[in-house]
Amino acid sequence: MTDDQPPNAGAGSLLLLNSPLRQASLDRLIARAAEHQPTRIVDHGCGWGEVLLQALAACPGATGLGIEVHDPDVQRARATATERGLTGRVRFESGSSTDHREPADLLISLGAFQAFGDLPTAVRELRADLLPGGRALFGMEYWTSAPAPAELAHMWPGASESDCLSLPDLVDQLHEAGWRILDLHESTRTEFDDFELGHLREREQWLIDHPDHPVRAELDSAWTAWLRGHRRTMGFVTFVLG
Repeated sequence: MTDDQPPNAGAGSLLLLNSPLRQASLDRLIARAAEHQPTRIVDHGCGWGEVLLQALAACPGATGLGIEVHDPDVQRARATATERGLTGRVRFESGSSTDHREPADLLISLGAFQAFGDLPTAVRELRADLLPGGRALFGMEYWTSAPAPAELAHMWPGASESDCLSLPDLVDQLHEAGWRILDLHESTRTEFDDFELGHLREREQWLIDHPDHPVRAELDSAWTAWLRGHRRTMGFVTFVLG
């Protein structure tokens, strides 16, 4: 990025976590997911690796693998691992989760089931990779209530109610794949707002100093998609599964 060009959308440089979770929420979830003291942790769609690195810090005897298709995130993850002295215990791969499958006794997938295609495939394939006695930390979006047609019209192109499940339907799919739910956390509105704003703030700050740049229209559209689109109806739930 140069001063005359806005930051890239989705970079998340002002966010610690690329999920709608506060640190206290993640601490509790990791503690529950790691009660069995895992020795191998694999994070599918790890982003910049923060959740995996925190899980490794909570499990001193474990090693980890993070897989992510977005190479700038992989580079950020590797740099953070170096800063925290974890390079000997973790490896980050740039590529598809389907090309980097291995068994683990703690699997992580937060907002990234698409790494395996669709949801039924993801929960089935994750289950197949789980070592006996293992756990999974699995999170994804769901509808807190049915979206109205006007809200769907402001979301992503071609958005439909079938793009997400309700929480009961999501739980049914997990049960059908053989998972049992040991804990769950529904992200609060504040957590979700912090996440959305965290992705917008860096570009908004840049726009204040460059008020005539065309990125203004892009940011205005992002606000519309959020506030008139998914803010009322979309939630995020993180499960501890076994």
